[in-house]
Amino acid sequence: MFVSWAKLRRADTIAAKLGMPSYTVRYFYAGTPLLLTIWKYFLQAVRTFFLLLKQRPAVVFVTSPPVFAVAPVWLYASLFRARYVVDHHSGCFLERSWQRWDRLQGFFARHATINLVHNRENAREAERWHARTFVFPSLPPLDLPALAGPRPPGRKGAAPGAQRVVYICSFKSDEPFDTFFAAAKDLPSVEFFVTGRPPEKLHSDLPTNVQLTGFLREKDYLALLISADLIVALTTRGGTLLYGAQEAIALAKPLLLSRMPTLEAYFSGGAVFAANEPESLRDGIRSALARRDELSVRMGAFRDRCVAEGEERLDELRRALAPRPEIS
Repeated sequence: MFVSWAKLRRADTIAAKLGMPSYTVRYFYAGTPLLLTIWKYFLQAVRTFFLLLKQRPAVVFVTSPPVFAVAPVWLYASLFRARYVVDHHSGCFLERSWQRWDRLQGFFARHATINLVHNRENAREAERWHARTFVFPSLPPLDLPALAGPRPPGRKGAAPGAQRVVYICSFKSDEPFDTFFAAAKDLPSVEFFVTGRPPEKLHSDLPTNVQLTGFLREKDYLALLISADLIVALTTRGGTLLYGAQEAIALAKPLLLSRMPTLEAYFSGGAVFAANEPESLRDGIRSALARRDELSVRMGAFRDRCVAEGEERLDELRRALAPRPEIS
């Protein structure tokens, strides 16, 4: 079974491919105060442990961060001779809040049967723990169109047939959203939709062609992505494969990405890269929109390669997790 302390499409996709259930164990909301977060983690750890006792899986997948989600899995595996796999997201290695727990992460990683990492940069970081790693980029979630709602309306006052760009954003510290807004201001004929919950101050100082959507229900979010002529995903952080880019792959949508080594090494088709500077992003958006049809075809071909390579990696993972022979 797969256990996560947040609702994650990556976890659900891997679980579905491997024929196992995926459980989300979560109390309260994201971004709770420190004391409430400690209480939340305690409740989630207890609930996770009792869920494992009830289901008695032979192999448990668990997402980290938070590293504390691995603790009840490690305890269960130790008591009942089960095995576990830690799916390490890039934040384990790149965010200071989790780097300070490096020793605990290393302890759990060394006792895991396999440690999944998103890319080779993350794998090199995990090698410090002397743990068995397995590079496993996210699988494109191909069921997205079936989950989408109706096409969302355009921005009020937008020109008929205006091209639509969707920037998948969480407004985290590694996302250059101010730079993106500066680029959008120079493209007044384009409709821009920006997802996520922004800082309050942004609402009063936005270009007129930018609409903040807030967090959307899944079907509305997917409908927005499907309606896009271009999807944008940006980061200033190395060693990161953006999940919004995986959604663009699944939908065969052209992508504009930050010019970062990890992203450039992975995306070999359907993407345009730009520096995290207003002029570069503006020119990248113009170029991608002008080449929309060509990029869509190339992204579709890239998606097919990702799916084929993902199936090969899944087969390797299945073999690595095959039941161990009984010793007589």
